[in-house]
Amino acid sequence: MRSLFVAISFLFSVGVIAAQDISLSGKVVDKDSKTPLPGVSVFIPELNRGVVTDLNGNFNLSSLPEKNITIQISFIGYATEVKTLNPSRVGSLTVELEESTTSIDEVVVSGAYVMSKESSPINIEKINKNEILKMPAPNLMTALTRTPGVSEISLGPGISKPVIRGLSFSRVLSVYQGARFENQQWGADHGLGMTETGIADIEMIKGPASIIYGSGAMAGVVNLIEDRDASAGEINGDVNLRGFSNSLGGRAEAGAKGASENGFVWSLRAATESHADYLDGDGNTVGNTRFNTQNIKAGVGLKKDWGDTRIRYTYLQQNLGILEEDEMDELVTTRNDRSMQLPFQDVRDHFLNSETNIYLGDDRLKATFGYHINQRKEIEDDFDEVDLGLNQSNFMYDLKYFKSLTEHTELIFGVQGFYLTNTNMDEAEEILIPDATKDDRSAYALVNYNKDKWVLQGGLRYDWRKVVADANAPNLIDYGFILPGEPADRRLERTFDGVTTSAGATFRPSTNWRFRLNIAQGFRAPDLAELFSNGPHPGTSRFERGDASFEREQNLQTDFGVRYSRNGFSISGEVFYNHINNYIFFSPTDEMMGDLTVWEFEQADARLYGGELEFQYQPTGAKWMNFHSGYSMVIGQRRSDWSFLPYIPAFRWTQGVDFRLKNFAGIQRPYISLLGTAVFDQNRAAPLEEATPGYYLLGLNVGGNVQVGNNTLDVYVSGTNLLNQTYLDHMSLFRPFGINQIGRNVALNVRIPF
Repeated sequence: MRSLFVAISFLFSVGVIAAQDISLSGKVVDKDSKTPLPGVSVFIPELNRGVVTDLNGNFNLSSLPEKNITIQISFIGYATEVKTLNPSRVGSLTVELEESTTSIDEVVVSGAYVMSKESSPINIEKINKNEILKMPAPNLMTALTRTPGVSEISLGPGISKPVIRGLSFSRVLSVYQGARFENQQWGADHGLGMTETGIADIEMIKGPASIIYGSGAMAGVVNLIEDRDASAGEINGDVNLRGFSNSLGGRAEAGAKGASENGFVWSLRAATESHADYLDGDGNTVGNTRFNTQNIKAGVGLKKDWGDTRIRYTYLQQNLGILEEDEMDELVTTRNDRSMQLPFQDVRDHFLNSETNIYLGDDRLKATFGYHINQRKEIEDDFDEVDLGLNQSNFMYDLKYFKSLTEHTELIFGVQGFYLTNTNMDEAEEILIPDATKDDRSAYALVNYNKDKWVLQGGLRYDWRKVVADANAPNLIDYGFILPGEPADRRLERTFDGVTTSAGATFRPSTNWRFRLNIAQGFRAPDLAELFSNGPHPGTSRFERGDASFEREQNLQTDFGVRYSRNGFSISGEVFYNHINNYIFFSPTDEMMGDLTVWEFEQADARLYGGELEFQYQPTGAKWMNFHSGYSMVIGQRRSDWSFLPYIPAFRWTQGVDFRLKNFAGIQRPYISLLGTAVFDQNRAAPLEEATPGYYLLGLNVGGNVQVGNNTLDVYVSGTNLLNQTYLDHMSLFRPFGINQIGRNVALNVRIPF
């Protein structure tokens, strides 16, 4: 380890010596009128550095590296432009933006290489913070489900986790502040626990991303991108206030950030949110679905010619009510009651991480380190007792070296890993999983070729993981916890290793066509619950049992996509086939343990296949209007008998029309969006699973910018399930109990910049 830090220090010093003061200037104009556009964002994602154009449309970016960089030029009401260039070889840049209500292309960073979304061979969807503000949801994961191919498994509005093309739980990896985020997400009733506080964008990889991120990314990745730094010499901030009608919920978030002329940057944000129980479409209160969260984030950093470095800290506390099947009526209290009642979860996260980039001519070294503490308490019978209590700590690292081989070819190689410790709290009344450690190590290499009409990518990775379960702690012995197989020394050790590969290509023969093909392997080592669980799970009415002999899941997925766009019209289609060996799933048995049904993890080969279709149309003569629609489907089956897998989302068809209106009555950039979602019957039920009828949801968004004194406020009003439909969602963990989803909900969001 000492030699590693010596090497980094040497590269750092070389980077400082090699640094040059390179700048890029230019002008942004309207494509049709050629008039300058002030206030346009010119942003370099890999540097987290940007400016806005002045009154004459001019911009200037200084202290840039002498290498190819990707620049995103964006402005409200115009299509985003993405350009890759070497600033040392460009004099003055002129950019023409075309008026549009939507933008097909944006810069993405989740594929390891910073590039245009349309150029990436990996299917990456991007949701920016403004989209969430315009149509917020009580839970961040719920807001992501408007993306085709993405849904959620939920336990009420406060507890949910993403499902990407039918796969969820530990198969979807979360990335927060550049590092993997682990908070016991293996549990069906454990939410992902990530909020929108201080986030600029969310990127989702749809498909295996194990080559880049390791075990747990076999279904895809949810990557939360940090908010942009303030411009040099500026201090700014904002206050966000939000209310929800259905759950009488409220959220308040405030933050500020600044940057000095010498490169020092800082940020500070805090948020609090509270919800009462929600109402279904019939007006019935669903008891103990209340929840509240508190969140604090802080960061400092330094940006220089040689690169940049940042240190960030996040604290998140969540109190989440849990509905119990046999106490549903007793859990209903007064309408605005939001105090915690039994049972509930108390979850706390501390996340400290650092990210450093060092530029070495055309090359770059990136080092990411993180330390995450997660404390989970599930309190069921008494406020003074902890039924399930888990302490988890996780140290993670990721060192990448970006080597420029030629002007159009770049190689990334590096090492990555984490060391996770999980222990049961001494005061826990029940034990579900043993104390355990995970030691994960890997080495990988990826190559990217990007020239003219082609982008080619390929990668190779080796992973090794050792999992040690230990039931020797006095509290586990006193409880009588038994490991599978009852080993004499009360210890079990499993090792998983293997090689994964991926290859992909994007072909853009013209500005109208884009073809994309990607073939990738993914893998996932079984989590602690799947291997070693042997006890009751508080709040779920289940006794859960794992199997220590499970092999690691391995999949091979093929994706093919095509897009055609011309004169405001765009249509795209993506199809995939996912071949999974050793797929692990959870199912009930006929066995009882006391008054609890025994649920066992099973392993079998499986397949998932399906696709997404998206359509957009903006009339040439009415660029203030945009029609869009999307269709997504996935089918999951066991390969042994072709029976269906549990918790696979229903087919879904979305429709929408957006109107960008002229300024009126002091409202600037007003808009109206009408949205519809048709969810079809889910008749492909797994054994012991019931089919679910379809339903239709209607939504409406209106908003704009309102001038109040010297401030311009962003005001958004949105409504979901406006027809107040009473329905069951197939992915809801409430569905087996016959508990309906949330009814009509109107949200008001006001953002006040300062």
